[in-house]
Amino acid sequence: MFKVTPIPIIEDNYAWLVQNQGQNLVFDPGEAAPVIDYLKANDLTLDFMFITHKHWDHVTGIAEVKAAFPDCVVYGTGHHDIPCRDIPLTGGETLEVLGLSWRVWHTPGHTLDHIVFYTETTDAENPSSPNIDNGIKTKPTQGHLFSGDNLFACGCGRMFEGTPEQFEASLASLVALPPSTKIYCTHEYTLANINFSLHIEPNNTYTLHRQDICTELRQQNLPTLPTTVADELKSNPFVRLDQPDVIRAAEHFSGQVLGKKAEVFAIIRKMKDGFQ
Repeated sequence: MFKVTPIPIIEDNYAWLVQNQGQNLVFDPGEAAPVIDYLKANDLTLDFMFITHKHWDHVTGIAEVKAAFPDCVVYGTGHHDIPCRDIPLTGGETLEVLGLSWRVWHTPGHTLDHIVFYTETTDAENPSSPNIDNGIKTKPTQGHLFSGDNLFACGCGRMFEGTPEQFEASLASLVALPPSTKIYCTHEYTLANINFSLHIEPNNTYTLHRQDICTELRQQNLPTLPTTVADELKSNPFVRLDQPDVIRAAEHFSGQVLGKKAEVFAIIRKMKDGFQ
């Protein structure tokens, strides 16, 4: 059975553990001990690692985890050197891992080497609610996007490399996925991101609703993730660049008339960098 579990690491990172058909995959183990401890406590071996980008909080634990599970195969971005990487990925690949088909995108913006991973599972819990495709009943599917540091709940990663045009295009490609797609990002930044989102769109009632829900989750020490494409389209200013309040905030801050989404993105990202 398909299962995704967040393993908290470092201060606010998650190393996502994906289980299916008796095999196990971990994303971005920036710290080894919590990952190894969780796997051993649950009598699990590790078959695969997927690495989205080069930053220390995503790669530092790879070698130690690999030493603990030497048969584990490491897939990682091929745009930069990654520790213990067995198979480099540059985007556009389709992988068959865990009995699932995975699509890989190159999504520069946060870093130039960043890649993301997408897969779909069959909704076995609702077999009585089939999709209808050209008159043929098909089983419902659920999309799963592992977005690394590109797309966060109500936010996005800092633009350390690349251009606003690259980053805006990368984010747009992710939120073009079906609205129900679950997004597993790497950081528990949601409440801070919501505060900034409300600074940009103070009248966004959906963001206010998310704030209440996520505050309650964190008070119970529960993750606010995964999010969904639908949630981000309703409340994340970095993918709402055509909305009047977002444009207005960017133009007020910059003192310029902004005609392109990438221009609005660049200003909103600059505002977030200095937001307290």
